[in-house]
Formats: sequence, structure tokens, C-alpha cells
Amino acid sequence: MTVPNERTYSITYKTNEPVTAEALSELFEASGIRRPTGDYERLQRMIDNADELFTAWDGERLVGAIRAVTDYSYCCYISDLAVDQNYQGQHIGKQLVGMLIDKLGDEEVQFVLTSAPKAVGFYEQIGFEKADKAFVWKRKRNR
Repeated sequence: MTVPNERTYSITYKTNEPVTAEALSELFEASGIRRPTGDYERLQRMIDNADELFTAWDGERLVGAIRAVTDYSYCCYISDLAVDQNYQGQHIGKQLVGMLIDKLGDEEVQFVLTSAPKAVGFYEQIGFEKADKAFVWKRKRNR
């Protein structure tokens, strides 16, 4: 049932679809995630060096993405999960995480990530467990 005055989106999900640094920058800005959105060269390296990239599209518009680095056998680090704020609440992030887990499997591979404070509840809600033994060596350049 569609609620009146609520926009219904037709989202298409893609695996390892080429994404430009500009499109990723726009998504990061629209999602509120803190990333180096003005540094297209760095964003392109982030895209090029990801092992997996799953994306969500509303027509030609990139509205969600998950980027991961993995060895495909023991560990997968989820580097980014971003969904345009106008599209949040429609299970796009959950779908992107599910696509990654479905591809790699969770029998042998453990999925790890660092979360922004506002996103902690989302990750708990979709089944991630908080870890208290994580360590971070912070980058010198904040963004």
C-alpha cells in the first residue's frame, strides 16, 4: 500500500558498476558521511582500490553505495556505506550490506567496519555486534 504524498522510488542495484569520483562525491555529500568530497583524485583511488563496490541507483542518480576491501577468505572491511539522506529509511543500506554478505558468504569471512556515531543503531539493527577490542591508527590528514 502506498501512502499518499510519499514518493516511491524504483531502485536498481548494481555490482562493481563503474562510478565516477564526482558521482561518489555527490553521494557522500547527500548522505552526510564525512569523506574527502572535494578531492576527486583521492576519491578515484578509493574507488579503484576497492575489492567490491555495490551501488544503488534511482535512474541515472547514484543514491547508495557500499565499498569494501577483502581477502575473500577471512576478513572483509566495509570502508563506506552511504545512502542519500532523501532515500534513507527504505532499506537501501540493508540491501547493499546483504549483497556484499551474499557474495562473500559469512561462513569463513568476518565483516568489520567503523561506524559514525549516528549509524551505530542501524548496524545493530541489521545484525552487526559492537566490538570493544578495535584499535585505530588515525590518519594525519583528517579527511
